Amino acid sequence: MINDKPTYEELENQIAELNKQNELIRLNSAFQNTEKEKRADELSIANKELVFQNEEKEKRAEELIIANKELAFQNKVREKRAAELDIAYEELAFQNKVKEKRAAELSNANKELAFQNKEKEKRAAELIIANKELKQLLQLNSDKDLFISILAHDLRSPFVSILGFLNLLVENIRTYDINEIEEHINIVSHAAKNTFNLLEDLIIWTQSQSGKLPYEPQKLNFSDICADAVEVLKLTANEKNITINQFVAEVIIVYADINMLKTVLRNLVSNAIKFTNLGGRIDIYAEKTQSNIIISVSDEGIGIAPEILNKLFDITQIHSTIGTADEKGTGLGLLLCKEFVEKHDGKIWVESELGKGSKFKLSLPLYKN
Repeated sequence: MINDKPTYEELENQIAELNKQNELIRLNSAFQNTEKEKRADELSIANKELVFQNEEKEKRAEELIIANKELAFQNKVREKRAAELDIAYEELAFQNKVKEKRAAELSNANKELAFQNKEKEKRAAELIIANKELKQLLQLNSDKDLFISILAHDLRSPFVSILGFLNLLVENIRTYDINEIEEHINIVSHAAKNTFNLLEDLIIWTQSQSGKLPYEPQKLNFSDICADAVEVLKLTANEKNITINQFVAEVIIVYADINMLKTVLRNLVSNAIKFTNLGGRIDIYAEKTQSNIIISVSDEGIGIAPEILNKLFDITQIHSTIGTADEKGTGLGLLLCKEFVEKHDGKIWVESELGKGSKFKLSLPLYKN
């Protein structure tokens, strides 16, 4: 039979083991207590921290509530200011519209005023022109009155001469010999021719002034027109043994009224013949510029005194000079030349030296397609 009773060593070992276990239990319990106390302290501190944080949160919550109230107040103030600003903008927009309307009305008023001023200036300019035209018409009427009085005198003189010599012939026809009768008849004939020429020039001039003389410019060959005018006057030139030379190097087409141009050339060449000495010469030149033809009729005659030059084309200063063969003029020829040349938008002028001859020049427009 086996003995179950432990031995002394085994008991000691068991006791020792039990003591170790008890010590472990005690240590463990002490450790746990210490940990519990430590955790309790930490928990207490955590609770205090939590309480502090909660108090801070409450404080921040109160500050936030105050801040929210302040923000809400400020928002209300801003909304009020925004509403006031909207009203101000609307008022400003209305005022701007009113200003724009006033500006537009002012602009229209200024335009109307400017238009009225322009109209006034236009009317004033028209009035000035009308006054000038009226003065010109009055002056023209005055000039024409003087012109008619001069013509009346010029017409009266040859008739006095004609009637005087005719009376002498009537009274002495049976006592005069044939030479005396021929002399008186020649005087009457010259006077009648001069009077007839004066009346012809006067009729042409009157037609021109009244607008009854037709003005029909056309394309003309100047050489042909010049040759026609010279041909008409050849007999007169031959009587004084005067040579007429034409210097037209090329075909020149001029834009002019044929009758007026022929009248101008005939008058200028006729005057040149009148004041050229026996056996003299007359030169006719024509040359082109870019837009005009310059025509000149020059002679080697008696020339024109400086004090007479400025009066040649003046209607109030009709001047007639006796020719080199005692020819008499009408005084209207140069006035007709001036009238007809200016009708073509041209001009006429004269260069002369007493005792050395004269050169009459005129410009006329070239024909352009």
